[in-house]
Amino acid sequence: MHAGHYYSAGHHSSVRFDEDNVHGQCVHCNTYLHGNLINYKTNLLRKIGSDRVEQLDIKVGIEKRSVFKWDRFSLIEIIEKYKSK
Repeated sequence: MHAGHYYSAGHHSSVRFDEDNVHGQCVHCNTYLHGNLINYKTNLLRKIGSDRVEQLDIKVGIEKRSVFKWDRFSLIEIIEKYKSK
């Protein structure tokens, strides 16, 4: 199982750790089919709904109009959040 991203982690760092953007994906689809995005979006809409997908689109749109950079404290907060889970 891979961490499949609807919006790629390399190009959209603002949603790299967003739980609506990251879901379990088989190795074949993630690696060899480059995320298999058509099927990914179909299942994403079914899983989280169109409102949350739209919010994800808005976050990415904002990122495109500005420069996004993670700061140390935000990353530490993310690390601690997932350690506690």
